[in-house]
Amino acid sequence: MSAVQGLEMLAAVRPMPGGRVFNFSAGPAAMPLEVLEQLRQDLLDLNGSGIGILEHSHRGPVFDALLAESHAAFMRVAGAGKDWAGLFIPGGATLQFGMLPMNFLPEGGHADYADTGLWTTKAIADAKMVGKVNLTFDGKSCAFSRTPRADEAAPSKGAAYHHWCSNNTVDGTKWSVMPTAADGAWLARDASSDIFAEPLDLSGHGFVYAAAQKNLGPSGMTMVLIRRDLLEKSCRTLPSMLRYDEYEKGESRPNTPNTFGIHVVGLMCRWIEKQGGVKAMERLAAERSDIVLKAIDDSGGFWKAHAERWCQSPINVLFRGPSAAIDAAFVIEAAAHGMDGLAGHRSTGGIRASMYNAMPVAGARALADFMRDFARRRG
Repeated sequence: MSAVQGLEMLAAVRPMPGGRVFNFSAGPAAMPLEVLEQLRQDLLDLNGSGIGILEHSHRGPVFDALLAESHAAFMRVAGAGKDWAGLFIPGGATLQFGMLPMNFLPEGGHADYADTGLWTTKAIADAKMVGKVNLTFDGKSCAFSRTPRADEAAPSKGAAYHHWCSNNTVDGTKWSVMPTAADGAWLARDASSDIFAEPLDLSGHGFVYAAAQKNLGPSGMTMVLIRRDLLEKSCRTLPSMLRYDEYEKGESRPNTPNTFGIHVVGLMCRWIEKQGGVKAMERLAAERSDIVLKAIDDSGGFWKAHAERWCQSPINVLFRGPSAAIDAAFVIEAAAHGMDGLAGHRSTGGIRASMYNAMPVAGARALADFMRDFARRRG
């Protein structure tokens, strides 16, 4: 999309009463209104300190308390015990594509990777700059329309770890069965788009990471869960900003951290708890996606889903109409009806409805109703 097209689409967006729209963007994504209102207050005065969150020293007592609260909330929602360290790391999930193998892919060794979409393809490319990679699944052969079945993606002997991305935002697919790691190895999960949209299963894992801008708020932040026994096992001598143990020793402050982002993650985690926790988030994700998928099924073939249904993501629903021109018209008309961010990724086209934790069920209903109306008028 060109800058001019983007401005034209923005001009077409018709806000709902109250000035808000249903934001279906894949990230940065929708956030709860109550969290945004709290942030608006905290920008001016954090916890009655007379100083806003953007102004507080990262070493001062006010931020010390905030950091502890945000960390504790994240670990509670993750269900991670004392065997796990939770780290706030800058750079987004993409930094982890290189940081993970730099720490744990030894010289002469190899790691297993399942390629299920754009972001795993990028992770594999970065890992190959560090060492050898064995593909346990190559989704390019099916245009990334599905994830591996239970009998696929077998680990290879001697692999250091097995990397997988549990939910693929670009193609709208999700693993139906968690992969396994080789004997003596562990799983490394990219949970960027489904972190806390379901209970977090840490079994078999040594490492989980997630960009924050889907379910936890701010872009540029990454949450990392790492087993404590791995913290001291980096296979290379690396600069401090690339070592996980340095983040743990410094309480995620090896340098001046993203203080605002850390605060937002804490607020988002406490909001999730207030809604009923990750099980409630999982139920809502299923309800929203079922509403949109039914609109696809009811269209008589006008709408077609990209992903095979058995591995359909409950968070990112990718679909398309009879032509690219129809898809473009739908996105523009939807914006005029208070639904923004529906254009598919530039690599796939089509239409993508990203429905993260903060998306109300009413948003899914509004989209489904408009899909039916549009198909009736254009079919």
